[in-house]
Amino acid sequence: MRRIALPHRSGSPASTLVRVRSAALSTLAAAVIVVLLLWPRITDYYSYNATYYNGIVASAAIAAILTVSLNLCMGYGGMLSMMQTALQLVGGYGVAIAVVKMGWSWLLGLAIAIVVGTLLSVLVLLVSLRATYLYFGMITLAADLIVVEVGRSADPLTGGVVGIAGITPTVGGTVIPKNQFYYLVLALLAGTYVVQRNFVRSGAGRAAMAVRESTDTASAMGIRPATTKLLVFGVAGGIGGLAGGLYALQMGFVNPDVGLLDNGLIFFVGLFLGGIGTLVGPLIGVGIIAVIVELIRGYARYTTLILGLVLLAAIMLIPAGIVGSWRSSRIGRDPTGPTDEDEAPGDVPATVPPVAAPAGVAALEGVGLMKFFGGVRAVDGIDVRIMPGTVHGIIGPNGSGKSTLVACLTRYHPLNAGEVRVFGRPAPRAPYAVAAAGVTRVFQAPHLFERVSVLDNVLTGMRMRERYTWAGAVVRTPGYRRQDRAERAEAMELLRFAGLGSRASWPASALSHGQKRLLEVVRAVATRPRALILDEPATGLTPTELAALARLCRALRDRGLAVVLIEHNVDFVMGLCDEITVIESGKVIERGVPEHVRRSPAVLEAYLGRPDLLEEAS
Repeated sequence: MRRIALPHRSGSPASTLVRVRSAALSTLAAAVIVVLLLWPRITDYYSYNATYYNGIVASAAIAAILTVSLNLCMGYGGMLSMMQTALQLVGGYGVAIAVVKMGWSWLLGLAIAIVVGTLLSVLVLLVSLRATYLYFGMITLAADLIVVEVGRSADPLTGGVVGIAGITPTVGGTVIPKNQFYYLVLALLAGTYVVQRNFVRSGAGRAAMAVRESTDTASAMGIRPATTKLLVFGVAGGIGGLAGGLYALQMGFVNPDVGLLDNGLIFFVGLFLGGIGTLVGPLIGVGIIAVIVELIRGYARYTTLILGLVLLAAIMLIPAGIVGSWRSSRIGRDPTGPTDEDEAPGDVPATVPPVAAPAGVAALEGVGLMKFFGGVRAVDGIDVRIMPGTVHGIIGPNGSGKSTLVACLTRYHPLNAGEVRVFGRPAPRAPYAVAAAGVTRVFQAPHLFERVSVLDNVLTGMRMRERYTWAGAVVRTPGYRRQDRAERAEAMELLRFAGLGSRASWPASALSHGQKRLLEVVRAVATRPRALILDEPATGLTPTELAALARLCRALRDRGLAVVLIEHNVDFVMGLCDEITVIESGKVIERGVPEHVRRSPAVLEAYLGRPDLLEEAS
């Protein structure tokens, strides 16, 4: 994700470190770009075999493009893909068939390579949507083997085991010189990097990382996990097909051996060495591997062994890769020292609109809800009605069924009986659709996206409201830029409202427990819900943080939201809620205003477990 400048005081050691580090990295990147652009001239001057060395760099650039494809799948999409070499193969066949067999332009061939790579990825994902991480990897491995075998068997189309030769890029009947093709490959690598960067930093990229971290949390914010995975894998497939098309043009031929898994080792080693889930890591990793392969070319039969050892060393010594390890080091990480510990919470942002609801209609209602787990009746005939503009508490002892009830209301658990209504209408059956209908849930266990910034967590909550397409985000259309600026301004207002504005650029993992819980609530508010469910948000909070949470809940109630508070802190609930429902053993044992519930004998004995309090309450 984007690394945002920290709001340190001007001239402070932290801000000086950030500026010096940024200048050093920019200088290094500029130097590398200059060397790559001047490389053909350098080799012409210093080497008698310039074409060979230019080809090495061009091949490494093509490998980097395919590694970017793998990084999108595994690093940002959280999907173990073993079929990148298959994407390279079908992309190569796309160009070969277009140029050699059909006599079409090689540019059209590259377009076909992108399309067939995308289609293959989409097809594989559609048949494996329910597969877990490891099983998905096995399915993609099977897809790779199938593509290789089809390439060997379909002689009329693919040339069988011999393949297709004579693939040359031409302009006006003249073959493009190798130097010009070199610059074409560099340009396409730069374009691929921009696509990756812009995609990752858009709402679509944040949604992909949300699904990677937790499908349940993503669904609670209205993100469709299946659609998000399909988009990420499809984009990665298109990039993989492009790499395959360039490979065929570079080598002049393509055969089924291109799809063999052995050829994919350089991509995996380069990705893990450079840093999975980082933007520039794949490029650095593949560049280093290309140098290593060139240095050991006299011992080619040991290439697989040496690359395997490099991969093993990288996993053991720098599991986060070069870029990830740099960012976690004292020099590379952004300072997160206390810049404004006494930051005062702000006013309710105007961007939190008041909720309009029909009079007398419940924001969220459950009628006769029943949920069984084997012989256990976790929810046994519960009726609950939450009105707009109220804070509704749900309390009960451990194991009473509170969290199960919430999961039923938000459709994370299918009901055995009963009905859920959202503003008088039957609730959708999928959790993401319930969120889209206006009901957002904050889970009992922390569900932050800790590897990204505080600001990006809040921006992820706005995914449902984004109106630009992922393609518009990639090319940075004016509409995307306008909405992105508006979203960032709104996110900062929400963070200041919760007293977290000065920590916007911090990684979410750097926050205290209480700040993380507040951030989860702010992220949920960013979805602009009409009903907000908070499952034990006060656990582990300090008195100051409890006061901030209570202030936040009251402010949302005043805007017309229905706030549902599931909590064990009875004093907190009694002082905040307008109505309370008490559950024990999956049944409602009491409901009403706090004072009524406080004095209820059933609550005092069954929930509090203090019969002696009966006399005090009477």
